[in-house]
Amino acid sequence: MSFRGIKEKVLRFKAIFSDHWLLFVAIHSRFDTDYYRGEIDKMLTCGTELGGFAIFQCLRCGKGEHKVHFSCKGKACPQCGKRYARDSMIKIAAKLYPGVSYRQVVLTLPSQLRVLFHQHNDQNKLYAGFMKLAQDCLQELIQNRFQRKDYKIAVIVFLHTNGRDGTYNPHLHVILGEGALDPQTKQWKTFKTLYLKQLRLLWQKHLLCWVAEEFQSLKALVDTLWRDYPDGFYAHLGNNDKVPTKSYQGLIKYLTKYLSSPPIGVSRIVSHEGNQVKYYYQSHRTKSRVFETIDAQLFIGRMVQHILPKGFQRVRYYGLQATATFKKWYEIIASVAGDLVDAMASYVKRIGYSEFFQEVAKHNPLKCKHCGSGMDLVRLYPPNRGVFYDLLASPDS
Repeated sequence: MSFRGIKEKVLRFKAIFSDHWLLFVAIHSRFDTDYYRGEIDKMLTCGTELGGFAIFQCLRCGKGEHKVHFSCKGKACPQCGKRYARDSMIKIAAKLYPGVSYRQVVLTLPSQLRVLFHQHNDQNKLYAGFMKLAQDCLQELIQNRFQRKDYKIAVIVFLHTNGRDGTYNPHLHVILGEGALDPQTKQWKTFKTLYLKQLRLLWQKHLLCWVAEEFQSLKALVDTLWRDYPDGFYAHLGNNDKVPTKSYQGLIKYLTKYLSSPPIGVSRIVSHEGNQVKYYYQSHRTKSRVFETIDAQLFIGRMVQHILPKGFQRVRYYGLQATATFKKWYEIIASVAGDLVDAMASYVKRIGYSEFFQEVAKHNPLKCKHCGSGMDLVRLYPPNRGVFYDLLASPDS
């Protein structure tokens, strides 16, 4: 899709909220808070002059000019998602151990528990506990694999709360280092094979024990889930045989795309007419497109239920990936596992606005189309402050 086409889809997404948000919060008081209203307001003004802007001009020929609207960095904004995902990708790439191969793991939540998660009165605490379970489960799996309880593992966990159709479906994506550190000998022990059946049963054990403690009145439901899932809960144990060790970029790109997209990608919204929104998604079961036409109120509900709690970090680092531990063991693991730093070099570098714009739109917006020169910043206009900087203003103005 062209850059212009993407922009039109974003405007359609915003129009749904512009037309129906006030009625939505009047009906659903849970979302009638300063936090949710603020996130939606930021999204609606993102990319407009109300959100502030900078102006670049060509000082060589005097003809070229480009206005850059400031991003809102909001959690509901489809425009800011790509920048957030790109920055997240850089941070994650910088925290991978050189020479260590990684794979993706997916851990899911049974449908019987989703309503309880959705209605929980402290989702910040709930999600934090849910994400920590991934570390606990995979640590036990790998320690059993090596039959050593002191081995340390490398885990990065992403929280994803929606299914492909935008409904509420919390699950975890994990970047798992293919090995473990023996802290006694300081040796990195690699593996290529883990057993899915063991993972499913261990994930069931860790999740249900935690649920029984978190929701103490649900003993009957917990007993039912033990009985109804004799093979454990669904999990996916990525096989790295098809992904060369140096292909970190593909794995990180695949996972961080979830950070940048709204629950229903703006490119999948077909129409918005009156109170109806039509969109499509790719079905896991049939592998084909499924079209849905739903009320705009329901559509907004499907979007805002995935706005994470204020300040919540949806990417978390555990075990050897935790910040202090990473610094402690980096040199040791790098020396025994190998050196693949060059494979990640281009992803560790943060890029500027023009480079990022070129990635997305395939052209440099700060290059004068008249003479080809680079344009310079001449004016800054932050929201609620007026002109903050003006290179071309007269001294007396």
